[in-house]
Amino acid sequence: MAENTYTINLEIRDVPGGLVRVAQVFSRRGCNIDSIHVVHPEGKLWSQMTITAHIERVDQIVRQLEKLVDVYKVGLK
Repeated sequence: MAENTYTINLEIRDVPGGLVRVAQVFSRRGCNIDSIHVVHPEGKLWSQMTITAHIERVDQIVRQLEKLVDVYKVGLK
């Protein structure tokens, strides 16, 4: 299968270790992350995370991200 570049948008609870748990999903699937951008609006409990990566099976990654406890919403761009 060919790898394509995808941009995944997440809303994630702002807790210690949240970024690591998201990165582990990609690591377990053998995907390299090209870029991560996290914005934490002041006074909010949730952060917006944008990840760009070369992914072979994007549907599988999205399903696994949705299963994480601290992830509220996952979307593809």
